[in-house]
Amino acid sequence: ALNVHVGHFSDPDYVPGLAHFCEHMLFLGNKKFPQEGELENFLASYSGSSNAYTSDEDTCYFFNLNSGGFRPALERFSQFFVSPLFTATAVSREINAVDSENSKNLQTDSWRFNQLEKVRANPEHPVAKFGTGNKETLETELKKMGKDAREELLKFYDKFYSANMMSLAVIGKEDLHTLQSWVVELFSSIPNKDVMPPEERWAGKILPYSMEASNVIYNVVPIQDERSLLLTW
Repeated sequence: ALNVHVGHFSDPDYVPGLAHFCEHMLFLGNKKFPQEGELENFLASYSGSSNAYTSDEDTCYFFNLNSGGFRPALERFSQFFVSPLFTATAVSREINAVDSENSKNLQTDSWRFNQLEKVRANPEHPVAKFGTGNKETLETELKKMGKDAREELLKFYDKFYSANMMSLAVIGKEDLHTLQSWVVELFSSIPNKDVMPPEERWAGKILPYSMEASNVIYNVVPIQDERSLLLTW
């Protein structure tokens, strides 16, 4: 697993969902392995799988497989962070995938509650940002502004995907010396841009909620037949 210390809190205000979109795009080819889904196809031959998620301040990529193919799988994985292609055809297609994911979330209570939290947050704080993104934010509105989704992806990746913002963990049957040598060989080419932690731009400087927003009780009608109490402080 590799964690990048950047999440949707770092989305440009005019491109909600860009960090999440970048997460999707890293699976769709790089210079060394240009075929889309190369890692997933390789993992499938070893009964493995991969996934990723984008949170407020972090994006985490991970995979597992039967140990026989670990070294070549790790090589394919490392190239996500060395030379992703962000091809124009993949960008256009993956926007629809993100849009479908967001549409699914609209009828999920946990996502609806999460969005309520954002609506009542201080709009100057990144907690108010719409993190998933959809076709409107990643394509329609960008085109109105004369901007291009692929260009925004490249700028975001170049700005935040730096070695000093990444943490890697590997577990395998090999001894520690072997695992370490693989990591050094495969991941050392990731550039270190000395990026400052994203939270330095807002932590302790901007209140996420006003006092007025904090002293409120919301009664929410759920989609599912469930009862819950959520306290935020």
